[in-house]
Amino acid sequence: MPAYQVGAVAFAPYLATTLGFTLAFRQSLPIVFATGAVGVIMVWIWAPNDLSWTIFILLGIPLVLVLLGAHAQHEESRHKLRHELDLAQQREDIATDVHDLLGHSLTVINLKSEVARRAMDNNPEQAKRELKEISDLSRLALAEVRSTVTRMRTPTFAGELQAARRALETKGVTAHLPELLKAPGAHDTVFSWGLRELTTNVVRHSGASACWVSVTADKLQVTDDGCGFNGEATQGSGGLAGLRERVEDAGGKLIVRRDRGLSTVLIAMEGDGELIDDGAVAKEATR
Repeated sequence: MPAYQVGAVAFAPYLATTLGFTLAFRQSLPIVFATGAVGVIMVWIWAPNDLSWTIFILLGIPLVLVLLGAHAQHEESRHKLRHELDLAQQREDIATDVHDLLGHSLTVINLKSEVARRAMDNNPEQAKRELKEISDLSRLALAEVRSTVTRMRTPTFAGELQAARRALETKGVTAHLPELLKAPGAHDTVFSWGLRELTTNVVRHSGASACWVSVTADKLQVTDDGCGFNGEATQGSGGLAGLRERVEDAGGKLIVRRDRGLSTVLIAMEGDGELIDDGAVAKEATR
């Protein structure tokens, strides 16, 4: 103050900015108030006529800057926490997939290997059938593990299409998938999760021989000629129920239909519940 006179108060906002964006609010606020109070006393001593406007610079502006800094730090903390929660959710989903996949597959392989071993001498034909099923099941499990790895590396709709094609063809399901020339854009994440869950249901539970996938800018449709869904398919917390919750959280809706031996699940993001007009599906339904 003795050197710069009243002009020294111009440094207060810079101090407040530094403190507000680097320290916690409870730490920066007392320092700013203490500095402002000292500055006001110095102005009152050296230039009392300028006291009114210097109070605004010494206390008003610094307070606003400290509040802005606290808000910015809060938003940054929320963003970081949300990112960590997303990573934790992805790890949990992958762990669940691997557990379900390997737990079920290895259990069945173990049981069938025991049956094959016992039938080796008394019923060679049964043993051959069991060994063939073990081979098919192991290939399917390997394809699903690769699909999971693909999702970890490429969590996009294009990556999910590749994983779906591999899993369906390994299972022996004829896959009618779109040639993705353009990504779904704003709905890429929802459609990726949807394609993942729906094709997994087709592979594991439907017993289908064919599966059709259609996609537009705001719709994803998966149709199969399998056994369909039971009444609890969209209830509870997993499978289709979890997918329905995810879609609704994103502002869309999930529609399940069964007609003429075909099961169709539609994810519509723009409120229109009409099915995608797929000529190949329509032809199959009329057969």
